[in-house]
Amino acid sequence: MFTKKVVNVALLTSSLILGSVSIASADETKSPTPAPITATANPANAAAIAAYNAQLATYKLAMTQYRVAVVTNNISYRGVMQKYWSSWSATMTAYEAAWQAALATFQPINAAYQAKRSALEAVREGAVNSADAVFLAAVAANNAPAAQELALTAHDAAMKAADTAFKTAVAALGTAPVRPVKPVAPVKPVAPVKAADPVKPVAPAKPELEKSKAKKS
Repeated sequence: MFTKKVVNVALLTSSLILGSVSIASADETKSPTPAPITATANPANAAAIAAYNAQLATYKLAMTQYRVAVVTNNISYRGVMQKYWSSWSATMTAYEAAWQAALATFQPINAAYQAKRSALEAVREGAVNSADAVFLAAVAANNAPAAQELALTAHDAAMKAADTAFKTAVAALGTAPVRPVKPVAPVKPVAPVKAADPVKPVAPAKPELEKSKAKKS
């Protein structure tokens, strides 16, 4: 159950992180692309238009490369995060499996030992109950001080005998099984940090074109 919770939390967190990365990259790469400027009637603008269009072509190429780099970076980070969560989940699964295996080994051995001890406790309880019954019958039949002293001595001896027999029998069972101690949980490694995206290129500024002058008649 513990391992399942860890895996579910890991997958949920991973999905949230990777989903936000995909959404962010989609929003980031959507940007309007400036259109080139067509030639005007004024020859003085030709050089400015040509220079702008050349810069625009360079910008478009850089923008494409930028978008490719962003998506590539997101894919790389997604893969790294998937490996990170997979490794952590596997570590926790192995840790919990080892603990459960240790418990599985201990439990039947302990159950067998406790069953034998319970049987010995039942024997002692029977001996104690018998000694109690004999004592009560003796003092009820004869309330003389001497008779009561004898009953007390006999009861004390019977109780000691029952206790000694029990301790001897328990010692013969051997050392009681010791419950294993759960090992310290693994330390969760620090999640990988996403590499920074490249700098987004800046679109060139459109030149200020001179208006054509009307010819004088």
